[in-house]
Amino acid sequence: MLYTEKEKHEIERVKEVFAEHLRQSPDFELLWSDKVGYVWLAIGVNPVYVDTGIRIESAADLCYRCLDDVATDVLYMTGNDHALEAANPLELAEIKRRWEPYINQLPDYAYLCKDLLNGKM
Repeated sequence: MLYTEKEKHEIERVKEVFAEHLRQSPDFELLWSDKVGYVWLAIGVNPVYVDTGIRIESAADLCYRCLDDVATDVLYMTGNDHALEAANPLELAEIKRRWEPYINQLPDYAYLCKDLLNGKM
């Protein structure tokens, strides 16, 4: 068994909360593999390429990756090429604003926001 029933259900719950973000992202694809479970696949659409695949270990892992991608979108939008930990106050405010709808639905994972901002994981 790849995940326990409870683990898979929780991953599915996180996936559903981030469904629109997952659907529209040009940078990754979340795929199911009967061999290894969920795979986070780095991709590109212009030019088209497929890069690294990482197995999703847990719902927290998926949530972390999605929150990180939301934050990265903000940094790309501002044109600043730096790590999340170096975000300026305006970038931080926008990142937190964009995280809010997800964390409101997944309050058990709010600690991941602090981990991301502190460069943990």
